[in-house]
Amino acid sequence: MIRISDIMDKEVINVKNGKRLGYIMDIDIDLTEGKVVSFSISGSDTRGFFSRGNDGQVVFWNDILKIGYDTIIVNIGSEINLDELKI
Repeated sequence: MIRISDIMDKEVINVKNGKRLGYIMDIDIDLTEGKVVSFSISGSDTRGFFSRGNDGQVVFWNDILKIGYDTIIVNIGSEINLDELKI
């Protein structure tokens, strides 16, 4: 079992593009089912449960690939297009 306080200390990273999305700010729970539905992420520069008012991103529980020791790996959005990169 994992605690909410443990999840909120982990940084969320998108596996599709490697982008650091930030930290979990809020968790939506379906009380009738007793399951986590989604969570809101702050920008990577702010942390803390009471830091409201940021333009956060919502990630659904089904988008989580792995909850690791330091990070939560999610699979959202589009992949990075390597043809558009100027290297």
